[in-house]
Amino acid sequence: MSRFGGAAAVAAIMSLGFTAPASAAATVTIDPADTGGTAAAFATQMCDAALGGGPFAGDDVWAFALRTPTQGTFASLTLTFATEGGPVMETITTSAAADRAIVGDTAWIRTPAGATATGELVNPFNLTDATAQVTGTDGEFDLVQTCPASGNLALTGPSRSGLTADAVATLGGVLLLSGLALLIALRRRLG
Repeated sequence: MSRFGGAAAVAAIMSLGFTAPASAAATVTIDPADTGGTAAAFATQMCDAALGGGPFAGDDVWAFALRTPTQGTFASLTLTFATEGGPVMETITTSAAADRAIVGDTAWIRTPAGATATGELVNPFNLTDATAQVTGTDGEFDLVQTCPASGNLALTGPSRSGLTADAVATLGGVLLLSGLALLIALRRRLG
């Protein structure tokens, strides 16, 4: 019996040397130049269906991205917003929700815009700080675009069909005129 006990002890000690190292997460911070403003004030405004969609009547969408492939992917983000009602802290995790998600090395969140129907800002979210846990190396990440609440902001992401709205309108006009010409020709033949 002691023979088996000794073998088990040796096996247990040997297995300690072969355990896989735990996955270490690094903490990254947002580029300070990307903080201190509302979604409407951010320089790059674009609505992208893959990054939260929009534009929405009462919500802003904020999209973030890691800078280098060595940073891996986002594990979680913690965002701090200043509002007229006080600071608001939001967290994005790998468990996607209707108003936020992590998509590998990018993440997005939808927040109340604080804009009235007339465009007046009542309680706008102002990004003041953000940190993230990543699967790779440390460094900084960026706020890459916002989609501020507005009925006038056109979708500027890539077209899913490959056709622009102008091209679709032109094609529709050509088809309509062609159909009318065919109807007139058919009517002349029959009449």
